[in-house]
Amino acid sequence: MSYITAIGTAVPENCFSQEELSSFYLNSTNDDTLKRKIKIVAGKTGISQRYSVLKDFDQNSSDFELFSQNSTDEPGLTDRMMLYKKYAIELSLAAIHDIENIDSHKKEITHIITVTCTGLFAPGLDIELIRELDLKPDTQRSSVNFMGCNAAIIALKSADSICRSQPNANVLIVCTELCTIHFQKRFNDDYILSNLIFGDGAAAVLMSSQPDQNNYHKTVEVNRFNSMILHQGYRDMAWQLSETGFIMNLTSYVPGLIKENILPMLDEIGLNASEIAYWAIHPGGKKIVDDFSIALGLDKCTLTETYDVLKNYGNMSSPTVLFVLKMILEKAEGAKIGEKLFAAAFGPGLSIETMQLQYV
Repeated sequence: MSYITAIGTAVPENCFSQEELSSFYLNSTNDDTLKRKIKIVAGKTGISQRYSVLKDFDQNSSDFELFSQNSTDEPGLTDRMMLYKKYAIELSLAAIHDIENIDSHKKEITHIITVTCTGLFAPGLDIELIRELDLKPDTQRSSVNFMGCNAAIIALKSADSICRSQPNANVLIVCTELCTIHFQKRFNDDYILSNLIFGDGAAAVLMSSQPDQNNYHKTVEVNRFNSMILHQGYRDMAWQLSETGFIMNLTSYVPGLIKENILPMLDEIGLNASEIAYWAIHPGGKKIVDDFSIALGLDKCTLTETYDVLKNYGNMSSPTVLFVLKMILEKAEGAKIGEKLFAAAFGPGLSIETMQLQYV
């Protein structure tokens, strides 16, 4: 079997209100119509604040690394990737060290899986973390790269397979995304949305082939994974490299596609929403979460943790669903043995990845 042993999370020290971030964005244009549109969209996101590795969004600061308020020039991919390498390692380590008693766990780690879609370099984040954590040199490693917001569940699926095939496996999964280094001074609908919802964050998970109650009040067993690709949404969520950074496609059709397909997906795998006690849903955007609850007939209070993460962090891509799951597991004292948990996240393609868990 496989079990979630612990989850650690971290965000950068620079916290900006949604008003500050939207002001930085709208001050990048002189078009009054665009300014009004940015304000309207920002007010509907359900986000109060987001975090960034950059200080650039502080309009009172003249110390910037990428984005000058007064410049219309877009930073190039090289500059963005240099900052990714600079900050991704330290943010990943902060998430790992958020795990209680991590020093005692380190010597038991057999595998590491790193996850990111916002930066690449080689030797990669996996080797850097093995060196920084002084893990055993024979630690087996792999990476899930460029797969977007649902990549954490894809990595957990790989870790689950490892744990089920190796009786003493202890897998460290690290999801780190620096979305704000890809801010673009563009004003089409895709970018008005993406510039106003994404933030930076990291999450680390320990998954083991043996149960461990050291970190939570209940043992959390991983039961099943399912996937679905919605081909009709092929062009509605995409992420491409360019000379000036990563180019995002994120249309307003995504929530509707998820709403139309999530119930048929659960029917296909034989799962009734009434069987689930706890929901860890990726807050890709407020409309996505709203439509998800409507599609399954869920009261919004069922998704309290999802809305809270959206409000306080925004969408951090891959680690976001793990922030939600961590909040749920930390409240497990009142949970009952046998109660089920369901996690879901949405990514390019348009793809849905789900995970079922249970308190045992």
